[in-house]
Amino acid sequence: MRRPRPASVTVIAYMLFMNMGDTITNFLLFGRLPEAPLTGTFLSGSVQWQLLEAGGYADFFIAAGLLCAQRWARLAYVIVGTLSMAYIIAIASQTQGGHAMQLPFAVLAFATFLYLLYREDARLYFASAKLPRPSPGGRRRIGACLYIIAAVYAYWCFNAIVLGITEIYPASLHRDKLVFIALPVILIAEWVGNTPGRLARASILSTAFALYLAQMFFYKYTSPYAAQMGPSLWQLRNWSIGMAGIALALHYLQWSRGARK
Repeated sequence: MRRPRPASVTVIAYMLFMNMGDTITNFLLFGRLPEAPLTGTFLSGSVQWQLLEAGGYADFFIAAGLLCAQRWARLAYVIVGTLSMAYIIAIASQTQGGHAMQLPFAVLAFATFLYLLYREDARLYFASAKLPRPSPGGRRRIGACLYIIAAVYAYWCFNAIVLGITEIYPASLHRDKLVFIALPVILIAEWVGNTPGRLARASILSTAFALYLAQMFFYKYTSPYAAQMGPSLWQLRNWSIGMAGIALALHYLQWSRGARK
């Protein structure tokens, strides 16, 4: 049978989906603005917007491939990530300010994700892609769909503060608090699906959100081009800390339960 998917692979895929969602939301709300996303670089504004759009498409297909144990997705992540690192290095060498601070963080995150994708458990998972896997029952499918709906809804709640939409539409300032509505949906999904690994699924989702929110806070805090003033930045900071605390607590519960067995 196919090897179970490592939690690290799932977290990376979730983060790629959320980054793709940011790109889509940005284009739906604002389109391609006349000015370049980053000024003072060697690329024109139109090329930068095209790269941003292409990166969103790449994130979607790579994330879907990782979840389906496709080895090409892992190779694609390496290629796209390497090109992204080269782009960030080129930008940091030409611009002043926050981009130089973002470079070590981006390189460290990319190196860490590469290690996780090529670790022994990940290699076995991708090697078993062609092996059969058990067919989920009807209840499990319904539970999985509800879980996905809850995760997408939670992402939508955070999206306003991540993209700084609250600075443009103040009415969306408190949309992040609606994320608590996702909790009962997740509980219903777990009850309907009735599958083992509840703590693992919750810790994976919270870890993905914590890393996603933390990276966006770091970007907004250091970038000279992002909106650094306003309530959305501090909401982002608070949610990053809160989700990190929840993820650590769930990981500890999962570890303590395994230690008792």
